[in-house]
Parts: sequence; structure tokens; C-alpha cells
Amino acid sequence: MRYWALALCGVFAVWGQQQSSTTRTYTFDGNGGRQLASEGSTANGSSEQSVRNLNGGLSPIEKVEERVLRDDASGRVVERIIRPYDASGQPGPPQKLQIEERKHPDGSKSVETQVFYGNISGGFSLAEKTTAVARTTGNVETIETQVARPTLNGSVELIERKQARIETGDKTKQELLTVERRDSNGNFLPALREVKQTRELNGKTVENATQYIAGPSGQLQLNGQSVAETQKRPDGSEIKQVTIFGMSSPGRPNSDQPQLREQQIIEKRTANGQTIESLSIRRPAVDNPANLGPVQKISEKVCTGTCK
Repeated sequence: MRYWALALCGVFAVWGQQQSSTTRTYTFDGNGGRQLASEGSTANGSSEQSVRNLNGGLSPIEKVEERVLRDDASGRVVERIIRPYDASGQPGPPQKLQIEERKHPDGSKSVETQVFYGNISGGFSLAEKTTAVARTTGNVETIETQVARPTLNGSVELIERKQARIETGDKTKQELLTVERRDSNGNFLPALREVKQTRELNGKTVENATQYIAGPSGQLQLNGQSVAETQKRPDGSEIKQVTIFGMSSPGRPNSDQPQLREQQIIEKRTANGQTIESLSIRRPAVDNPANLGPVQKISEKVCTGTCK
């Protein structure tokens, strides 16, 4: 359910925050052996990301540079340069993002993001333009997003529309996201719908999410569900248990009813100036798909500095 983060959480994030951190991600093999898989660092808006190579060392995969072009009472403009690297560590064509945040007299906010890809002449060509507008009335926030891309004739054509509605109550939150995409005839048709309900109950935060996607007939049909329970412990640590259901599970045929796919266990704690987040999973037992098998630790992130 990747659209929640994109459409509801990240559109109106504060860009260019002054922070510095280093995050190392470790993976675990079937015997519990731990090895460094990747490393990322951020400092004053710039970041670097490296992954483990075949020789056991680290190779860069991406560097991001960010600078604020304008910041005043009406909003701000940020430029990001993303420099990718291939598997051998050689730099590839860069990407440039120009993000403009605006505050409007009616209280609404908007973010326009233009994505440019580096071309063979050393310049940049527009690849995508996204405009998101957020409005708040009482306890309801709506975010309308339009995505456009250049066409072969040089114009920019709208290809996708998203609408998010977020209603916040007393210890509850209701979120609805709908996505429409343009077909080959130029018509906008429903492509995705996600419903999320969050409530605080007996010291836990419980999230129920359901996703629908367009099927072969063009009608929206159930694609998956998840239930997440988050609880903070007295020592300040946090544990999140996410149970995921899908219309199929690994190694088993599709079904017309959601099937148990896996359970994720995410634990977060702070110790000695570090934030440590571990991920473990449980998958359906082979002989009894309705029951989960043993817990297997998959990865661990260790962050030092200003950690989100």
C-alpha cells in the first residue's frame, strides 16, 4: 500500500531540514548471521546511499544534493539533484527536482514538483510534473493531486488524478485515497482505492487498511488488507505488528477471499545514542496455511544522529 506514504504523508513534508544522521542496515541469513547490507548518511539536506557489493565492501548507489532557492512568507522553493550510480560504481545521468511550496490567502497549501532527467547534451528535460493542493475544513483535510507528463508533440498531458480525504476525530482517523488514470482513449478510469481507519484502543494504536485495484474488467476489486497494532512500552521502546492478507499467498493459487500472507514484527528502541529498528516476519505454515510459522529476523537498522 505504497500510495499512503506518497499521497497522504510525504507531499507536504518540510523540505531542507537541518539534520545529520547515519543509518546502517544489516540483514540476517537463515542461521542468524548478521552482515552489513547498506549505509546511508544525511547532512544539511544532502544524502548518500551505498549498498554491499560482491566483494563485501560498499558501493555508492545514489547521492542527493539539496539547496533552498527561496524561502519567504509566501512559501519556499527547493532544488534537489539526484546522482545515481550503477552496480560498478559509475555515475549515471542525474535527475533534478524543483519543489515549490506555496501558502494561499484562503488557507490552502500547494506543492508543485517538477522532475527533470539528465540528457545526452548535459542539460535536463522535463519528465513529470505533480501538483498537490491541500485544504482543511474543520477536522477534515483534502489533498488533490494531479500528475502530468510530456507528450511526443511537446505538450504536457494530465495522466493521473488522486484525491485523499483525512478526517481526524477523538483518538480516531479515517483516510480515503482514490486514484484515476487516463486510458488510451483519454478517459480517466478508477485505478486504485485505499481505505484506512486508525484508532487508539487500550494503549494501542490499531490501523486497518484495505486496498482495491482495477481488475481485468476495469472494475475495482479487493487486492489486499492489513491490520497493524502499535504499542509503546514503559521503557520508551515500541513494537508494531502488521498482519497482511492478500488474494494469493506464496506458492498457493489465487483465491476470491483474502489469504494470510505474512506477519511483520517491527521493534524500535533507543540505546547509547542510537535508534535501532528490527524487522522480523512470520509466514504461513506449509502444512497449515491458516497458522503462522516461527519468527524469522530479516533486518536491522541502526541510526545515529537525528533519526526520523
